[in-house]
Amino acid sequence: MTGTPMKRLLIAAGLCLAMICTSLAQHAEIKLANSTLKSDDTVVFVGDSITHQVLYTQYIEDFFITRYPQVRLHFHNAGIGGDRAWDALQRLDRDVISKQPDLVTILLGMNDASYQPFNPEVFAMYQADMTQLLERLQTTDAAIAPITPTMFDAVAARATKRERSEDMLRQYNAVLAFYGTWLRGEADRRSMTSIDMFSPLNNLTRQARLNDADYTMIKDAIHPGPDGQLVMASAWLEDLGLRGGVSNIVLTPFKESYKARVQNGTVTDLKITDGTIEFVFTGHSLPWVTPTDTAAARDMLKIGHRFSREGFQVHGLEPGKYELQIDGTVIDSFTHVQLANHVELQNFPNTPQSIQAAQVVSRNQTRSSETVRALRTHWFKFRNLQRSQRTLSEASDPKTREGLAAKVAKNEAAMEGFEAQLVELEAKAAAELDELYELAQPKPHRYTLRQVK
Repeated sequence: MTGTPMKRLLIAAGLCLAMICTSLAQHAEIKLANSTLKSDDTVVFVGDSITHQVLYTQYIEDFFITRYPQVRLHFHNAGIGGDRAWDALQRLDRDVISKQPDLVTILLGMNDASYQPFNPEVFAMYQADMTQLLERLQTTDAAIAPITPTMFDAVAARATKRERSEDMLRQYNAVLAFYGTWLRGEADRRSMTSIDMFSPLNNLTRQARLNDADYTMIKDAIHPGPDGQLVMASAWLEDLGLRGGVSNIVLTPFKESYKARVQNGTVTDLKITDGTIEFVFTGHSLPWVTPTDTAAARDMLKIGHRFSREGFQVHGLEPGKYELQIDGTVIDSFTHVQLANHVELQNFPNTPQSIQAAQVVSRNQTRSSETVRALRTHWFKFRNLQRSQRTLSEASDPKTREGLAAKVAKNEAAMEGFEAQLVELEAKAAAELDELYELAQPKPHRYTLRQVK
């Protein structure tokens, strides 16, 4: 290098600015509204059949695995179809507390209200059981986030063949709103962060019905489908303070080259050749990709912009149109005005980051629908035994007790080998989760931006 020492220093400084960006450090922990998660921490989802569907829990796992691939969490779905707060209490030690959870979210109430107009005695039972559940969990070190019961869709219920009383159809959604309001107040009293899934489901449904009177995300009136479950997942993430973008790359002219300012990643090998800008970007995260059957809700919620923004901005370009390639794949063409304002790359499913995230989602979909669902269905044996024992203890008629005792004996026999099979299923789910984290590790990618005629 020729020139004075000062000139050589300035040239070196310019090259440094052009090739090395500012970057947020890789995530060492995840900050939530009510807690902090770090590697090896455990998140448990307590619930009934809506959690047993293994949908909103899968979408939340997808978010964490791709957004924070360096922070390896353990996830445990603890939902069982038909459960009430009382049922969750019976399995709490083995199914929840034994996991040494760091965060527990609780979605119950749909069954607790008993599918009838408001009944003070039924509500009192729910209050007592939910209070005991919260108090038991408060003896652990876990952060606890109660979730409001989800929506009962009376319009969808009327379209089904199942007979329900008109009073129930008119009131049940309001009953669930009442249960959720009590629960959120109880959470506030205990300094817990609560999650509201009821409001977004209702509000989005009402908005969609302005154009389609029969629109629903809950075809059977109770169990949200994929679109509804994505609404639930986004509410879970938003209320726990996890809304935000993935990365941002801003290129600005500097002398005869460019310099990069980057969030959540690094840029290296930045150079201009014959008007073409090239660099290598290594992100710390992948975008949150959701399954194709959630597309309607994804658009309604603007999931990409709100939770998964990958900004790309280039200033100082000559007027014209520019083609962006990543690893040799043409992503799209943009005008110099669009690039100066910024484009959001999470909107393009053909980026290598989106493709990699989609592979994670697909693999987790298989894990959830097969291994995790089998694990949760396995717990029916335990739940059936607990309920039959309770019914027997409450019965007084000798003949009735005789029949119930036989049922208890049958359920006890079904429990043979329960723990061994449970341990096997839990180990399989954990091993598959480890594979997902390996699959989600970000890779370097070469970006090429050139003007096109």
